[in-house]
Amino acid sequence: MQKFSYLYCPLWAFSFLILISLTPPSQCIDLLSILGGGRKKKKEESVQPVSEDKARDYLQQFGYVGLAADFGDVKQTLKAAVRKFQEFAGLSPTGELDIRTKKKMAEPRCGVFDVQAITSGREAAFKWRKNRLTYSILSFSSDLPRSNINKAIRKAFDLWSAATPLEFVEVPSHDDSADIKIKFASGSHGDPWPFDGRGGVLAHATMPTSGMLHFDESENWVYMEPEKIASYRYTDLLPVAIHESGHTLGLQHSRVEDSIMAPFYQETVDDNGNYIMPTLKTDDIRAIQEIYGPRRGGSSRGSNSDRRGSDREDFGGFGSRGSSGREDFGGFGSSGRFGSSGREDFGGSGGRSSSFGGSRWRGDEDSEWTTTERPTTRHRGLFSSLWSKWMGSDSSPRVRAREADMDSERVNSRESRSFGECPRTIDAFSKGANGVGYFFEGSKVYEAKGSLISKTHSLRLLFPNGPVYVEAAFFNDKTETMLLFQSHNVYAFHYSQGKYVLDKAFPKRVSGFNPVGGMMWIDGHQFLFSKDDDFAVYDEYWNQANSVNKLSSYYPGFPKAVKGGFTEDGNIVTVFTTSRVYQYDASRKSPVGDSQSISSYLGCQ
Repeated sequence: MQKFSYLYCPLWAFSFLILISLTPPSQCIDLLSILGGGRKKKKEESVQPVSEDKARDYLQQFGYVGLAADFGDVKQTLKAAVRKFQEFAGLSPTGELDIRTKKKMAEPRCGVFDVQAITSGREAAFKWRKNRLTYSILSFSSDLPRSNINKAIRKAFDLWSAATPLEFVEVPSHDDSADIKIKFASGSHGDPWPFDGRGGVLAHATMPTSGMLHFDESENWVYMEPEKIASYRYTDLLPVAIHESGHTLGLQHSRVEDSIMAPFYQETVDDNGNYIMPTLKTDDIRAIQEIYGPRRGGSSRGSNSDRRGSDREDFGGFGSRGSSGREDFGGFGSSGRFGSSGREDFGGSGGRSSSFGGSRWRGDEDSEWTTTERPTTRHRGLFSSLWSKWMGSDSSPRVRAREADMDSERVNSRESRSFGECPRTIDAFSKGANGVGYFFEGSKVYEAKGSLISKTHSLRLLFPNGPVYVEAAFFNDKTETMLLFQSHNVYAFHYSQGKYVLDKAFPKRVSGFNPVGGMMWIDGHQFLFSKDDDFAVYDEYWNQANSVNKLSSYYPGFPKAVKGGFTEDGNIVTVFTTSRVYQYDASRKSPVGDSQSISSYLGCQ
């Protein structure tokens, strides 16, 4: 019996080796995956780091540094670009091109820029101005049955349709009128962005209204097949289709790691080899609804080829995400996620409780809200402006009297109050290290915990070698950096060992924009505001104020001359002007409740 067993085992093994040798390589991988229980390989084992030359090309290719940069002579440019990529990719922003960073660069991803130059006139480019969109599939992949490709594209558009008023209708491939044209191609294929072969860039798409969506045919495409996906030798078409269709609707890359609009390929198999259905995350839904608004009643699946919607020009939301952003920037996204809520009157707080009074905002002729019906520019002489800046007056006697009445009612209702010195007007506001708030007024900085002043600082002692006064400020909690603006100059302070230290490379001059306020937006982008209706997105790594546009075009009802602010509850933004405090719902694009004076907000005596 032992002799038989001895002979049997080698015969079994020999037969198995013959089976493997006769099996095509791709099927052999599948067989081994099945024998191994379908468990997913470790991602680290499947990704090899890129070389330093490839890393530099990568940073240029995806917009982290200009094509003209000479890395050999400008090491700081490389360090800043690496740091920005690391921050975008969710890595520790060291600025060092380490193994972890190189491995991240080696991951399969979308071919669309992460960082794009933001230009004016974007509102006409990054939004479809109708709710019924058509698409056609011009060519298919040889890897999959056409029916599976159709299903993947349909599922992708259905997800976006469920969150918005958009409807998608497939039309024949010969229909040149299709809004979005989809195809599989390889190498150079008729656009400026040739594919790079298997791995690397999986697909790319363009913003509205060009409607181009291309998949790299060199990839090994599958559709919801967990055994193959788990081997890392195949790419699931569904998450890529969802991501790229998001670009065709106006979304750019998100900084949120689990967002479907993050630039890197989304895994759809868990550690046990089970399929994970890709979905839109909160960041994705917020971003797309900032462009088109939410779906309001009716079916979200009425987009089959036999459905005929209406080409309405009436749409909720305006603009595009482009940064965030994400990128976008906030309600704007990485490279611009601009938006407005259309013509709906949301009134009030949209169901959220507010400490700002009633549930509906009541305006008057002296309001600072940006509306065409109530112009708010106050004409004052130079002496009057300087006197107001340093002595604390920013409104007419009639307005001050009305505010005093409102303040007395609110202050009397507060259980806690600030004691000691307390500002009634401010030059700037920003959050700071450890979550405190800083109210800048002339040469003083008032530190607040919550809405109560806890202490007062000298500006020059708190921020040594800094500006003599501050016109705009914001704090980047990822890098522990406070940026202070005085006219066209910016100062960067790093928070270390309990104090702020001026960066040796600062101050620097910011050309092209003179800020009077600033704040970190809901997606982490840095906004600068002008004294009128203009805003810009500030890039601290390149020291540039990008995309100067009108606030009222994208956020109707947003206050003018904002000095600073902060976000809470996701979409609710609290903003400060010289003497007033407002709340604004960035998702609904509408004010929340009544404004109040800063002194009332702080419970000043």
